[in-house]
Amino acid sequence: MTGAFRLAVVLRLREMAEDAARARLATALDEHRKALEIVARLKAREEESRSALTALEATGAFAGDIVASIRRVEFAEHETRLGRDAAELKATDLFEARSTLAEATKRREVVERLRDRMRHAEILEAQRVEDATLSELAGVRHARGVVSGGEK
Repeated sequence: MTGAFRLAVVLRLREMAEDAARARLATALDEHRKALEIVARLKAREEESRSALTALEATGAFAGDIVASIRRVEFAEHETRLGRDAAELKATDLFEARSTLAEATKRREVVERLRDRMRHAEILEAQRVEDATLSELAGVRHARGVVSGGEK
């Protein structure tokens, strides 16, 4: 197995890892957006509950209705806190996915640079061999000229 072949295999594996990291990032981003939408809906529901409580207090409603409304506000606040906590977890997942993608990209680029260096080294080696062959031919032609009757 040649070095170039092994390098091609490693490069393909790194590209696959980068693609997987990119897919994970897309999923994490989608989940984070959804979590933020849920938080916005929960916040709106909490504001509706507060408005309803304020309206009940302003109209002089029964104490039982006010207590029930207070409980609804407390429950809405609790749901909003839970939603924010979930959104923070999704943000952490998103950050980790971005870091993973950056690392995978860096690893792929390292292999690509190594591949390019190897290609360049092969080209230089081929040029050196060609130059050595041409020098050898020139030396042989010169020697033939000297042997055949004169130095030119």
